[in-house]
Amino acid sequence: MVCLPVKELIEFLLWPVESSLLNKTLTARLQGKKIDDATLGELAIKFGKDSASSKDYEYWSAIFSLYEDFGKDSEICFYLKDTFNPHKDSISSYVDLKKFKQDPPDVIIKNKLNGYAEFELKRYRGELNKNSLVAFIKNKILRYSVPFNYCIILQHTSGTVMPQMLFKNLHKEIKKLLIKRNLGNICFIFNANNQHMIFAHIYPKLNVYKQPFNSGSDQVKKLMNQQ
Repeated sequence: MVCLPVKELIEFLLWPVESSLLNKTLTARLQGKKIDDATLGELAIKFGKDSASSKDYEYWSAIFSLYEDFGKDSEICFYLKDTFNPHKDSISSYVDLKKFKQDPPDVIIKNKLNGYAEFELKRYRGELNKNSLVAFIKNKILRYSVPFNYCIILQHTSGTVMPQMLFKNLHKEIKKLLIKRNLGNICFIFNANNQHMIFAHIYPKLNVYKQPFNSGSDQVKKLMNQQ
């Protein structure tokens, strides 16, 4: 296992885009051209969108959604493959992490109070109704025999309205399944139109709360400036 302070993980994730922008700027200069700030901004936005559609979202989800709940002294950890040799290998870059990271679980949050909490992160883009979400849980979560914690990120189009009773109904429906093994916790995360982030724990207990929405860039600045 490797455990990283959140600042170090953010640096790992940001380096590829910083390197890409730097290379494009240097190439342009060698050609006698100049890249303006608007073009660099567009390149950064494109890189961010590509990252959101890749496995990188697991890292950002751990930073933005899980780390804040567990406290600023927490670390984000990952199991490593058997091919990792601690005598000659190291995790000192984004490339190293991708090469040696072992799944499952997707991420592990470590802190002094709770020890280690293992999470599987899932994305859901389907309909926001009880039957569809229960079917998703049965297909994507109940197949695991290990009691991970499950964090489901609801991805939707702008303006989507969350049905008020949805999470309460989901809690009741999952309870009806009479699961006889330790399943861990199931939580949904929903961006309420860039105004609030809704966190809905539906199993084993029901707990729904919201936090003010902060953009990814604002959260990164806050985390990087922590002492």
